[in-house]
Amino acid sequence: MKNRLATLIGIVWLSAVIGFVLAPLLIALVVSFSDSELISFPISSYSVRWFATAWQKEIFWRSALNSLWLALAAVAVAGPVGLAAALAIRRAPPAIAQPIEAVLMLPLLVPAIVLSLSLLVASVITGITDAPLRLWAAHSVVVLPYVVRTCLASLGSMPRQVEEAARTLGASPWRVFRHVTLPLMRPGLFAGCAFAFILSFDNVSVSLFLVNQKTPTLPLAIMNYVEYNFDPGVAAVSATMVALSLAIAWLVERMVGLRKVLG
Repeated sequence: MKNRLATLIGIVWLSAVIGFVLAPLLIALVVSFSDSELISFPISSYSVRWFATAWQKEIFWRSALNSLWLALAAVAVAGPVGLAAALAIRRAPPAIAQPIEAVLMLPLLVPAIVLSLSLLVASVITGITDAPLRLWAAHSVVVLPYVVRTCLASLGSMPRQVEEAARTLGASPWRVFRHVTLPLMRPGLFAGCAFAFILSFDNVSVSLFLVNQKTPTLPLAIMNYVEYNFDPGVAAVSATMVALSLAIAWLVERMVGLRKVLG
């Protein structure tokens, strides 16, 4: 009886937490189909006109292009670097591997506001005044830990004997990496790059301190838009971003499996 009661309480509590997290997203999705000129909930009539209206605004489509190239550029750096770092951590002695992993995980442990200000100060000290360049460097640093973690998860499920067997049979280190290690790490690398893309595309805290008027990102454009406008267009843009994130997560699940990657 006690076990059933505890299970029931756990289910209710879990449902409440999930509902609390998803409720704002669901409300935004519903409001994006409103036909009203102002945001209101519940909505009285449905329409998709705000999707077309919002994406016709230069502030949204131009900032979306900025976020797109920034996310792709960050992934282009974080992917190879994260893969190399995971391999180094895997093969190094524990006394060396643990400090390296701890340093690479610092962006996950440091508060976002502290990390953002640190990156801003570092860009000023180093003389990097070009906004796209410092945004690229900052986003690469922020998303790197996710690639490292997923690659390490894939390496953790790979027996070391596989690589040793390939070397014993005469394969060179490059051939071992290309034909044995990389194919087995591909799920983790793919998932890490997908997560890195989502996190870079949706990032606010770091971009807020490093952008200029010519390089706004989409999340910041949304923030600036709602200061002076209160129409469902911003909900339509937000719904598009949520749909993009869900599509990427679904793609990762279908291609490699989230449980397999995350252990």
